[in-house]
Amino acid sequence: MKDLKDLKQRRAQLANEMRSMNDSIGDAEWTGDQKTKWAEMRSAIKGLDERIEREEELRNSEQRYIEERSDELADKARRDADKMAPEERQAHAFNRLLRVGAAELSGEERRALQELRAQAAGDAAKGGYTVPTTFLNRVYESMKAYGGLEAVCQVLNTESGNEIAWPTSDGTNDEGVLVGENEDAGEKDVTFDVETMGSHKMTSRVIRVSSELLQDSGIDMEGYLAGRIASRLGRGRARLLVQGTGAGTPRQPKGLEASTNVGHTTAAIGKLTWKDVNGLIHSIDPSYRVAPNFRLLFNDSTLQLLEEMEDSQGRPLWIPGLDASAPATILKHRYVVDQGVASIGAGSKFMFAGDFQQFVIRNVRAMVIRRLVERYAEFDQVGFLAFTRFGCVLQDLSAVKALDGKA
Repeated sequence: MKDLKDLKQRRAQLANEMRSMNDSIGDAEWTGDQKTKWAEMRSAIKGLDERIEREEELRNSEQRYIEERSDELADKARRDADKMAPEERQAHAFNRLLRVGAAELSGEERRALQELRAQAAGDAAKGGYTVPTTFLNRVYESMKAYGGLEAVCQVLNTESGNEIAWPTSDGTNDEGVLVGENEDAGEKDVTFDVETMGSHKMTSRVIRVSSELLQDSGIDMEGYLAGRIASRLGRGRARLLVQGTGAGTPRQPKGLEASTNVGHTTAAIGKLTWKDVNGLIHSIDPSYRVAPNFRLLFNDSTLQLLEEMEDSQGRPLWIPGLDASAPATILKHRYVVDQGVASIGAGSKFMFAGDFQQFVIRNVRAMVIRRLVERYAEFDQVGFLAFTRFGCVLQDLSAVKALDGKA
């Protein structure tokens, strides 16, 4: 732990030196020596970030193992004392279902699963089971790694998957007016459209698990499956939240690309300059730019380019963060990395800016999983198939805009 603490202290010290250097130079033009020193410090801070990430992953792995073993022992003690809460009995029965199948469950375990089975909204008759909340939370937590967009958006959790008629409008068109004493205040209808926020069904495809792995009580089977399901669903969902067309068969959600207007177009084909980024930022109404969730959004390759970019005075666009309270910025604005966003190219929306609280992501909480035994019996494997539903809508069309590559 001391090594990790030392690494973070060195990283914070270096980031502070970079910020101080940037502030001290101010509006003056950067010299060659200053640029070289900045590049060396930026390279050093990247190396420290990689070491910190590796060290934290090791710490987290150790902590997860300790917590899993602790939960397992506590769970056993409660079962022995017959003091398990209904949610715990359901989670235990679900874990047994994953390992041995419905045929091997006890009468009490079957009863515990009936509540989950009843929530499968028609899928139960086909062998589907709604996963318990603990399992669902593990999947959602793991899915966060596959798309940065959701971290800054408004998330709506619904129990059912019915379509929702969601009003959308241009918030910059509405303003109040002065009225005199005893005058009629008058009326002005808010002009809005209606988007349908559906619940688009996505499958993880079949995940095959060996019988040996299922029988190994030392393996956290829920954690293993939650991670595999999150990886598959997370990547596909993150891509569609950005790239979904709102059309097709099956119909895709209307993602960020299809929902946003172009705020600025690059000056040259296949190239990005700091003026293009600044133009995008200033295409957004100032009232949105001061919102807590105002961000720039792009993929990692664009971030790499921005980290090395300078303005007309030779000043870096990217300023490293110190900690969560003072994160890294581009042109003084915070940013989010999402690999679903396109790379720089002609006619591509490859960067977005705005108040992402106006982009609403809907999660249907019920997730169904099926256990497939006979299909893979000759391989001595069991297949698992998960289904989830989600949707999205941009409710204020002026809140978020795109940077488009010149065609």
